[in-house]
Amino acid sequence: MLRRSPSAKAMPPARNALPFLLLLAVVFLSLFSLHRPDFRLSFLRPPESDQKTLVLGNPSSCRSQPSNSTSNFRFIVKVLAYDRLDSLARCLRSLANADYDGDRVDLHVFLDHFRASDAGNDSGALDQRLEDARRMLGFVDGFEWKFGGKLVHYRTGNVGLQAQWLEAWWPSSDDEFAFVVEDDLELSPVYYRYLKKLIAAYYYDRSNFNPSIYGASLQRPRFVA
Repeated sequence: MLRRSPSAKAMPPARNALPFLLLLAVVFLSLFSLHRPDFRLSFLRPPESDQKTLVLGNPSSCRSQPSNSTSNFRFIVKVLAYDRLDSLARCLRSLANADYDGDRVDLHVFLDHFRASDAGNDSGALDQRLEDARRMLGFVDGFEWKFGGKLVHYRTGNVGLQAQWLEAWWPSSDDEFAFVVEDDLELSPVYYRYLKKLIAAYYYDRSNFNPSIYGASLQRPRFVA
């Protein structure tokens, strides 16, 4: 049997000193970082290429802002008409006399059908309504619009003014703008220049862009429920 010499002292295992050394290292690093603010524990951070930045903001700002370029800008005039030929003629002539700065501006005319019930059982009254409708359609078809394309949409049934407004425009891009006007209005010759500057200032200028602005009115707006 082997026996230990009485003069030999027992040595503690080396691993018992490991926690003390780790604690000492942490204290040293903490004191060093207080005196060196630029010191960073780089080995505890992921590489720059692996870091991601999360930005939280107002949900309304998630709508993409338009480009500063106006090369794709498109302007369409939407005229809503019914059975007033004289008023429609005055409205279209005022539009044709406006200054468009050499820009392409398209014209879309929506003619609502007359109400057949208004004529009742009177065939003469119905014939007169048909003749008035033909005159309006003939005038619009022959109206010269030299600033862009012209489209005439004649309805086969009466839908009313509210449906005319709601169905007049289906935007094809974020750079398409529509100016909706009823047939009893007369426009200023500079209306387009004003609207174009308004769009440039509040839509294409990033410093003024607001996603809550969806339109502008040249008259006092009214809410239709």
